[in-house]
Amino acid sequence: MCKIFKTEEGFSFLEIIAILVVMAILAVIAVSRSFNYDVEVYSGANTLRTHLRYAQTTAMNTNPSGGLNVWGINYDSIANQYWMFQGTNPNNNITFLPEDSQYSSADRKINLNAKKIRLNSSFTIYFDNRGIPYTAYTSATNNTPLASTLTISVSPLSGGTTVNITITPLTGYIP
Repeated sequence: MCKIFKTEEGFSFLEIIAILVVMAILAVIAVSRSFNYDVEVYSGANTLRTHLRYAQTTAMNTNPSGGLNVWGINYDSIANQYWMFQGTNPNNNITFLPEDSQYSSADRKINLNAKKIRLNSSFTIYFDNRGIPYTAYTSATNNTPLASTLTISVSPLSGGTTVNITITPLTGYIP
């Protein structure tokens, strides 16, 4: 008597469906994590835009007869942080910006490394009591108005989507 042993090989339909479901879940997680940089860039750009408008509005709300009331934002590309200041020296009279405490350091500067973003280059922008933007401001008569549109590019630390912020000369319009 000869016995023939039959063995069943392969996967059942239920096992295949279970594997496909697990792979789909892992694919969704991988794809969703790849879009986080875009969200951080857009969020960081909107926050910087708000801070620029805040500095401009603060300058416009100061009393012009009270002396030199200039406010501005300074960005240091080496430290990858920016801050708001009052006066003609960007390193003096640093004031708090409306921001989450997790991004602000004890010295009142916004740390962009924590936000996982960077800006294209260092800049200093001043606003006078009329909201006019300047690239240099030393006194009420000795200053350099913004000559052309200033474009600030916000991008993730590791490359990817870039969002541009513009400041219009003369009017200081920040769309």
